[in-house]
Amino acid sequence: MKRKSKSTWGILSCVFILVLAAMSSCKKHAKLPDENDETIHAVKFKVKDFEAIVTPLKKQSTTAKRAALSGAASENELLYHWTFDNSNTVPEVALDAAVLIDYNNEKTDYDFLGGWPATGKAISFKGGKEILIKIPTKGIQSLGSWTFDGNSSSTGPRALMLSYSLDMGNSFSVLSDTIRYPPNVQLSAKIPISTSLADISLGNSKELWLKISLFAGSRDGGVGYSPTTGTFKMDNVMIYGQVKPQALPSKFYYHVFDAKSKAMIKSGVLNSQETFDVELPNGTYYLSLIAKNSTLPLIMAEAVDFEHFYATNAFSEQSAELFAGRDTFEVKGALERVLKLNRIYSEVKLTFTDSEDLSAIDSIQVEQLHPVFHYYPFMTRSSDQFDKSVLTVVPHFTVADQSFSFNQFMGYYLDNKAIRYQFRVFKDGQLLRTFELGSEIRNNVQIQFKGKLLETANGNLGFQIVKNEHWDDHIVIEY
Repeated sequence: MKRKSKSTWGILSCVFILVLAAMSSCKKHAKLPDENDETIHAVKFKVKDFEAIVTPLKKQSTTAKRAALSGAASENELLYHWTFDNSNTVPEVALDAAVLIDYNNEKTDYDFLGGWPATGKAISFKGGKEILIKIPTKGIQSLGSWTFDGNSSSTGPRALMLSYSLDMGNSFSVLSDTIRYPPNVQLSAKIPISTSLADISLGNSKELWLKISLFAGSRDGGVGYSPTTGTFKMDNVMIYGQVKPQALPSKFYYHVFDAKSKAMIKSGVLNSQETFDVELPNGTYYLSLIAKNSTLPLIMAEAVDFEHFYATNAFSEQSAELFAGRDTFEVKGALERVLKLNRIYSEVKLTFTDSEDLSAIDSIQVEQLHPVFHYYPFMTRSSDQFDKSVLTVVPHFTVADQSFSFNQFMGYYLDNKAIRYQFRVFKDGQLLRTFELGSEIRNNVQIQFKGKLLETANGNLGFQIVKNEHWDDHIVIEY
């Protein structure tokens, strides 16, 4: 009887173990090809001429565009840019996300009020004595300049001084003499401030602290200074310099799909580099690789299946540059694949031929009227979604340069796609003019709209269009 009992328990134990094994196997993902054989191989990907093509183009085009927007020296790039339009201290352009704004010994309870242009926001400091911008220096090759717009409340400061520190605030060196407000300046007016940073040698310092010291200044017979309730307002903060090539904030987004099941089996984000590798078992695969030079992440579809997987980019991200490549390959052993990246955006430029001075233009708001473009690596699809975000350009027009540009994410299509924009022009915070422009292009194209911004054009806007789908050639549209 005991023997029979032991035998029964043995059988039941085996059945119980088999049931547990079956249950656990149900929780696993679908098997990859030859996964049971544990035959894993290293697959190395080399991006063809990545350093020779993508990085220099990125630096050159970014320098040219941003210098045109700001009037800064052409050898400088925009390292940091704050507009405060989203009522926070997150910069729209940032070489390093660890940058910080604080005041009065790390006090950070700012307010956000109407800025310049009046359609945007500015940051407001109450009872501020010192404002600090703390910038990591590891990615900066050299410094260029620092600009911003400022003003104060009736009881706020009327003078300021700029300085910097390379030893975490233990000592400061002066950048400017005391800057005094113009006499009888209106509270709504912006006071442009600019100083050179070119003589600062960063050496081995880990951070650069830029300081704005605030003083009572001359009151011009007006309201007295209140160091506790007076406010100082700041907007359009821009810091220029040269980036170390290895510090350019580019990312590789890769996705690997199994060719048989169409399931996504590998994905990741890497700091962009010329080579990278993944480990895969025997089988046939599809690869999507997208490079983006921005601190903001790439926008991708929630669904990661082969047919519906796509990537896109926010229209309001003015200077983002994106490249993409795809590949089909079979793994039987260790191998190396060479990938070629193609530009999946185009550059839109507006050049104005007005004879009158355009420097009084506060801003130009741009809204895209065409559907959002999506990049489908393996399928041909279109989108009916719209991105209603508004791109605000503060142009800083000069006699020598009356133009600005922005990048349009296009995806990859074999035929031209319609683009159309609405432009709203503001002067002294008031809407001056609204107009629309459009054409048809595809990715890897520079398109220029050339005409008058303020002077009234006779009749309908006419376009003479010359198209060539090579980056080094231009489309010029007269209007």
